Amino acid sequence: MSMTELHRAIPQRIVRGAILRSDGCAVGLVTGGAPAWDLRSRESKARLAEAYHRTLLAQDAPVDIYIIDGPPDLDQEMTELYRRSNQAGHPTLTAVLDDMAAYLEECAGATASRHRQTIWAIACSDGPAGARPRTIGALWSANNVAGSTPRASALLTEAVERARRLADALMTLGGSPQPRLLEAEEIARLWFRLVDPVRAARYPLQGVLLERIRSVVRDR
Repeated sequence: MSMTELHRAIPQRIVRGAILRSDGCAVGLVTGGAPAWDLRSRESKARLAEAYHRTLLAQDAPVDIYIIDGPPDLDQEMTELYRRSNQAGHPTLTAVLDDMAAYLEECAGATASRHRQTIWAIACSDGPAGARPRTIGALWSANNVAGSTPRASALLTEAVERARRLADALMTLGGSPQPRLLEAEEIARLWFRLVDPVRAARYPLQGVLLERIRSVVRDR
C-alpha cells in the first residue's frame, strides 16, 4: 500500500469506542475476552451460549465479530512501571523500573508472543444494511467517499452509545478481560496494523502519518 493510499484509508474521525468511515458509516468498537469455557459443564456452556446469542440479537443494529492475532496488551503494565520510575527518587530503582518497562515494550512488539483479540463492531449508518463492513480489513475504509455530512456527528455519537450498551451487556456474561470500549489510541494503532501490516511491523506511527492520525483522533 502506497503512502497516498494509506492516507486515504484513514477514517474521518476516531473517538473512544467508534470510528466514522469515509462513506459516512459510523462503527462502534468493543473489545474483550471470552468466559472460562474449560471450567464449565456442558449444560452451563449451552446456557451461556444461548445468553450470548440473545445478547447479540437484542442489539438494535448489525453486529460483526472479528477475532485477530495481536501482540500482548501490556500498555497498562508499562504505564505503571514508568509512573513508578518517575516517582522512585533513587537512581538505581529508577534504572531497574525503566529496564523492566523497556523489556515489556519489546515483548509487546514481538511476533513470537501473540494473543487472540476479539472485536465486536456495531454499525450505524443511513445507508442500507448490506453496505456495512464484512471483513476486518474493510472496516476502516470504503470506496464511496461521502465526506462530512450534518448527520455524521449524530451517527458517531449513536455508534458510541450502541457500543457502550453492547459492552455492558457482554460484561454480564463473565468474559475475561472484561468487554470495554476501544480507546481512540488503540483504534489508531489497530488501524495501522491491519491496513498496512508490513509497514506497521517495521516502522512506528511517526511523521506526517502520525500528524494525520492525530488530526482525526478525538477524546470523548
